[in-house]
Amino acid sequence: MSDNLYDVVIIGAGPVGLTAAGLLGHYGHTVAVIERHPSLYNLPRAGHIDHEIMRVVQLLGCAETFLTDAVACDTYTLKNGEGELLAEFPWSSAGISGWPSDFMMYQPVLEDALYSRAVDDPHVTFRRGFEVHGITTHDDYVEVHATAAASPDDFEGPAGDQQELIVRGRYLIGADGGRSFVRDWLGTEREDLGFSEMWLNADCRRKRPVAMDFDSGQWCDPRRPLTVFPLGKRHRRFEWALLPGETPEEMSKPAVAWELLSHLGLTSQDLSIVRQHVWKFEAKIAREWQRGRVFLAGDAAHTMPPFQGQGMCSGIRDVTNLAWKLDLVLRGISDAALLATYQEEREPNLRAWTTLSIETGRLTCTLDTEEAERRDKAYRNGTVEPMPQIPPLSGLVHEGPGAGELSLQSKVRRGDTVGLFDDVVGTGFTILSTVAEPASVLQAEQQAFLKALGAQIVYVGTDDSADITDIDGGYTRHLAERGWDVVITRPDFYVFGGGPLTGLGAMVDELAVLLKTKQTR
Repeated sequence: MSDNLYDVVIIGAGPVGLTAAGLLGHYGHTVAVIERHPSLYNLPRAGHIDHEIMRVVQLLGCAETFLTDAVACDTYTLKNGEGELLAEFPWSSAGISGWPSDFMMYQPVLEDALYSRAVDDPHVTFRRGFEVHGITTHDDYVEVHATAAASPDDFEGPAGDQQELIVRGRYLIGADGGRSFVRDWLGTEREDLGFSEMWLNADCRRKRPVAMDFDSGQWCDPRRPLTVFPLGKRHRRFEWALLPGETPEEMSKPAVAWELLSHLGLTSQDLSIVRQHVWKFEAKIAREWQRGRVFLAGDAAHTMPPFQGQGMCSGIRDVTNLAWKLDLVLRGISDAALLATYQEEREPNLRAWTTLSIETGRLTCTLDTEEAERRDKAYRNGTVEPMPQIPPLSGLVHEGPGAGELSLQSKVRRGDTVGLFDDVVGTGFTILSTVAEPASVLQAEQQAFLKALGAQIVYVGTDDSADITDIDGGYTRHLAERGWDVVITRPDFYVFGGGPLTGLGAMVDELAVLLKTKQTR
């Protein structure tokens, strides 16, 4: 089997690969997805997304399906081994992206939605059941060699021969997980950030309502740290740290999980175990995420402990960043040099989340009783060291306050249509002003450049003179707080820059230069 030349080949059809396929298909590019599993994996791994990722899910038209089972979080609770409340974190606040701050979810529901979106896109082709065994690079394309095992003669039909598959693409994204073939092929080393712990995971389906001391959070008990939280509306996750001397083989026995669940007052009358597995939590970052036309994304590029719920989220951020840049290059608007900014932009954010996840794990999950007592005392006294902060995006952004932050999504009205901005107006590059029509201060060449980008150029206000009505005044307040008349937002929802309307032309010119486009002055 040999395919025509695709714009992008993606290896791996997990949530990161599916998101990449959906986004690139949305941009109108042909995509081939190669996956070794013949069907969706259908077991949970990640259990959380935040409002930023929810906005990507919205862009792909998957929000309604996802929300049938997802749970918007309320409070995340920390208690010590004696049941003393250490801290409560309110997670029910509205995120700037237009959605609640955090969701707990059952991953197969998300994957089903992402897969349905991608498989229905005529730009996207799936090749399932194929194991990749070779990659060859050429000057203007990449060639992937894969094999499907011979099928046996059984009740489903006669035996089938082994199939060989060759797929060619202008670019290749390796989204093939922590044991990535693509990363091994690149030969890139991974930096080990020095975190390694073994935890038992039991994902359970609820048979009836389950009463817990708290819905989401951690028992910071040095005798055995425990994490509990819902996986959507029908499932729950329980995670216990392995103690010294315990082995994955021993802890993987069903009797062990039931014994630990019994300490929480739970039995087989309450739950059924969907998956029991010992995970090794590690923090490793590939040193090279791109070589020529080949890219790494998600767990293939980085892994982190789960204590901030940002592993899968970070992978989706990867491909959201990469997809719009590939779009500009494939459309001939930007030079291929733009793609070098992928790792430059993504790694600082990923490294910050990884550091925060490590520090959270070390603080809350220590097995040292003396260290745990010092931690508890610090919580009581309000002297806990502040956690590392996530910096704003740096790279292809305008210098100035607010640049590199996530952009606001609020409710608007256009004509008789009311909804969140992306659904009503659209996505991509956006020029939004709350004082006047942005195009009124732009030269013809600048408007032509923005048209080539496919940018949305809108005046959002509270009166009838505006293109779009700012229903709750969200945009008016948000820009006024920052002293802006206008803001430029990138397709990955990060702010390029904001400022006075009189400075918009200069910002547009700067954007053109940074994108290395053929429209530069």
